[in-house]
Amino acid sequence: MPELPEVETIKNQLKEILPFKIKEIKSSQHLTQLLKLEEFSLKNLTIRDISRYGKVLIFHLGEHHFLLSHLGMSGSWRISANAIYEKHKHLELINEKNHLTYVDPRRFGFLYVVGLKTKDKILSKLGVDVSTASFTHNYLYNVLLEHPHRKIKPLLLEQSLFAGIGNYMANEICAHAGIRPMKLCHKIGKTESIKLYKAIIKVTQLSIKSRGVTFHGGYKDTHGEQGQGILNLVVFHQPVCMLCKKTKVKIILLNQRGTYYCPSCQK
Repeated sequence: MPELPEVETIKNQLKEILPFKIKEIKSSQHLTQLLKLEEFSLKNLTIRDISRYGKVLIFHLGEHHFLLSHLGMSGSWRISANAIYEKHKHLELINEKNHLTYVDPRRFGFLYVVGLKTKDKILSKLGVDVSTASFTHNYLYNVLLEHPHRKIKPLLLEQSLFAGIGNYMANEICAHAGIRPMKLCHKIGKTESIKLYKAIIKVTQLSIKSRGVTFHGGYKDTHGEQGQGILNLVVFHQPVCMLCKKTKVKIILLNQRGTYYCPSCQK
């Protein structure tokens, strides 16, 4: 699933072709599963800006018109001069210079065409975006205090608390913080919470710099290129911890998610 760094990469690349006036729209038979319309059509509107909150792309179509795009498990946007030949393309926005195409093999993403109030309502369900200045150590520490009996890794995955963090990020964050993913929040003291906060910032920034992470031919950016962040992973899908360079990484299921940690480096 594309996480914050992958969505940030796509956002930055999409911004390079703005403004984008939508002259023509093509769609697949599956688009109705993905697209929810509210009050207006996309045709003849202009994408003036693109922002991101957590894992959600926000296409600004004017002061009160927005297209929200969540990539789900396998979604991506592609930029091309001509139509691309992808089996799983579902929406194609076209102007005289470019084709902007939404591709989603597993169809777990969503596209919402909404007004300002609905946009704000949807985004209000998300917690603080961990890449923004609003994400502070005090915020993190207070969340830990409010959820004393939760295990830390599943808590990090709660989008209503930490917008943008996904499974590979949560594994890597716990590793860099030296905290086992199943550790209860009430056992994480203030000093450890500072390490956790710094780890969240580090993993997020490092992965953005690497244009995201691609696993097994999955995520691709708008040019069809893979992210290079897999080279930075220290425990996720690693046989040996890349921090201590000697301990075999242990793999468990935690809340039905594959969870990786180093028994030596993480306590």
